[in-house]
Amino acid sequence: MGYLLLHSGQPSAKRLLRRVVECTGVEGLDPVASQDVVIRFGNTNGDDSRAAWTLNPRQAILNTTQRKNMLRILKQNGVYTPSITVESGAEFPSEVVLDNGNRVKVIRHYRVPIFDLQPLAVFRADSKDVWLQARVNRNQTDRFREVAFDEDVYATRAVRLAMRSLHALGLDFGVVTLGITARDRTICLNVNPAPILHGRMVELFEEAVNAFITRDRAETSSWERNERYDGEFKMGTDLEFMLRSAQGRMVLASKYLPRAGRVGCDDRSLELDGERFPLAEVRPDPATTPEELVANIRETLTEAQGLIRSRNVQWLAGSMPFKNFPLGGHIHFSDLTYSSRLVKVFDTYLGLPIMMLEANTTATKRRPKYGFLGDVRFKSHGGFEYRTPGSWLVSPEIALAVSALAYVVAVHHRDLTESLFISPAKQRQFYLADKHELNADFQRIWSQIEATTTYRRYQGALRIFPEMVAQGISWDEAVDIRRSWGLPIEKAAASRPNISTSKRKKRT
Repeated sequence: MGYLLLHSGQPSAKRLLRRVVECTGVEGLDPVASQDVVIRFGNTNGDDSRAAWTLNPRQAILNTTQRKNMLRILKQNGVYTPSITVESGAEFPSEVVLDNGNRVKVIRHYRVPIFDLQPLAVFRADSKDVWLQARVNRNQTDRFREVAFDEDVYATRAVRLAMRSLHALGLDFGVVTLGITARDRTICLNVNPAPILHGRMVELFEEAVNAFITRDRAETSSWERNERYDGEFKMGTDLEFMLRSAQGRMVLASKYLPRAGRVGCDDRSLELDGERFPLAEVRPDPATTPEELVANIRETLTEAQGLIRSRNVQWLAGSMPFKNFPLGGHIHFSDLTYSSRLVKVFDTYLGLPIMMLEANTTATKRRPKYGFLGDVRFKSHGGFEYRTPGSWLVSPEIALAVSALAYVVAVHHRDLTESLFISPAKQRQFYLADKHELNADFQRIWSQIEATTTYRRYQGALRIFPEMVAQGISWDEAVDIRRSWGLPIEKAAASRPNISTSKRKKRT
């Protein structure tokens, strides 16, 4: 097994190779073997299938070669971008034109280098500094200074948007350039999959590539000994739901629930007033098995029932029970090695199957602003959460199926090699919840899930996925989740019939 940097003779690639001794430089794929890992540094020659895994796969780099196409892909994924820059071709423009034709000043720029979908640093420059330096020697990057990831809200926003932009294009590494406009919007200006590396930037990539090789080699060794993650990581979740009165009106969760605790309110408030919180949230204790996690979810629902005393208030989950109030079913992982490869596998083998069960109309309204592909956040405890699915709290059967699927995919993520959403066409189908077009993809990836050894342990719980897809059934967001979970209700709530699924409209 080897690590090969596939480049086109760029000086930056050669600088990096001199520093990363365990990486071999090549300009073609002839020496690549099936067990090798290829790191494409802007070179699009050859087929990715020759290697075990490719960072910055060929199609991802091609997604960046034409700026107009790159901006279209980013916008499709909900990334805010300009239509054009006033200074043609400028990487750090002082003014941009938006889709509505309005011109807006860019008052601050950021550059975020990323490797293995992890930010390495963040660099900041104010537009005036960039413009003055550009007039002197055109070396605009010299005016950037490294700042802390949490220097202020703008740095935090820039890092998050940089990761989102890179992943949207299917890339694993690169440098993302962003701007803060005079209207307080963070916009993505450019994504470079083969950045110029010198000074601090080459140091950062040297450290990142060396760390990646060490980490990947250790994990590969465990896989070859058939030592997967089974039982070695923890899963958790935070699942959102909303309350509806018998008259069909939204009831604030903060009327009944505290902010913190195992049962509380999500931090999104009405009109950002910090007082009225419409979303309820259960935060069960983490678990090492799907069965334990679902048992913990049930405990939190019972706890919630003790706090929400009104019998005539329905509890609703899913993607968006009320207009403009999207819900999430975030899945937390700890003691599981994070990587861009893992996130891509989650999108294909976890995000897609769950989307195939979601209610079409609300799923499309929720995305791509919420629950976009590759929606991940790092947690203070050292793990991370995968935020793409809607709230799968709709029934205990679906909760167990989702928990079991997350477990199987996490255990076998190196055995599951397809990266479906590197294709912009597949991304579009996902955001449109086009289950008809994605059905063949679902069947193919589901057969790969069924081929894993861990699948057999949970096949009873997981069977609901192919069965609901075959019947064209979606989960029902109108069902009171107290009923579907079998929680006692002394007085019947005014609701639709107690069913956990509903027929999807046929295509015409």
